[in-house]
Amino acid sequence: MITLAKHIELLLLDHDCVIVPGLGGFIANHADAMYGGEQKDCFQPPYRTIGFNQQLQMNDGLLVQSYMMAYDTSYPFANLQMEKDLEKMLHELEMDGEYTLENIGTLKKGINQNITFVAPETGILSPALYGLHAYDIQSLSSVVKEKEIEKKLREATATMHIVSHEDREEKNEPKKRKDVVIHLNRRWIDFGISVAAAAVLLFCFSYPTMKNVGTETDTVVATFTPMQNVPLKAKEVAKTSKPATKMTGEKEEKVQQVEQKEQEVKEMVEVKEEKQEKEKKQETVKSAATEAHFSIVLASYVSQANAETFIKQLAKAGYNEGKYIKNGKVSRILYSEYATEADAQKALQTFRKENADFAEAWILEL
Repeated sequence: MITLAKHIELLLLDHDCVIVPGLGGFIANHADAMYGGEQKDCFQPPYRTIGFNQQLQMNDGLLVQSYMMAYDTSYPFANLQMEKDLEKMLHELEMDGEYTLENIGTLKKGINQNITFVAPETGILSPALYGLHAYDIQSLSSVVKEKEIEKKLREATATMHIVSHEDREEKNEPKKRKDVVIHLNRRWIDFGISVAAAAVLLFCFSYPTMKNVGTETDTVVATFTPMQNVPLKAKEVAKTSKPATKMTGEKEEKVQQVEQKEQEVKEMVEVKEEKQEKEKKQETVKSAATEAHFSIVLASYVSQANAETFIKQLAKAGYNEGKYIKNGKVSRILYSEYATEADAQKALQTFRKENADFAEAWILEL
């Protein structure tokens, strides 16, 4: 059912005046496009406004014709239906004091039965003006002024940045200490410790020596309490010469012990170096062992019994490197292992030519 407001709205699309008998007339006015106004630098497109005149009461038949076309009926029936809708609208206007016509405006009941009309700010729908919207158009002078302001702001910001940078330098802020990391070879550290230990042992077991003026033998200079100068006899001199020989032998033994310890330290260093070289070789072997290698997959998701039967058939045909693996729910029959994918592909091509069991085989990276 089409309401009275809808009939008025549809008629206003093509007519500038629609009279509702017993209520008043709705008049559409054309407003020209304008620039500026309340909103500066804004272009307003043309639009249609709507007004209301309560003095227009004559029935021109335009609204009744709209009812006739909508209901496909005769003039009397359409006029009766229009009067019913108008009566309903007037009753609500009387009870509520206002009545809103959708997309048209609001009717308000005033003093002495006067009716005022409040039109929407956006105007009414006009097919000829549909799609036109307001938009801003800045003048050339305002654009130039904005660019000058932006330029001054950038210059001021750059000046402030330079001043703040100079102030920061004047404060002589302490520089952050950088940690220096020195990397030393462990072999050199062990060798230095060994040499230092040998030097300490040599210092502990050795004493300063000097040549005796009277004899060719070395004598040990030791601290002693001075005695009275008593002339020695020949026998006593001979007796004092014997301990010197004894002391010399002890020194030689100590020197031999020091040399022996130095040799032991050298041997320990050599053994340690050999051990480190062996560890490096073992790490190289491990790294080589952990490198990726490839294998040929002959079948997947097979039971162990079927896999063993298939591997035996391969062995009878001369292919002895088949094996069965299971990783979780995935089980496979693999054949041989290869260092590179190229070697695996080359072997697979050869096997496909020789044996039909390799026709659907594929390469797996282990």
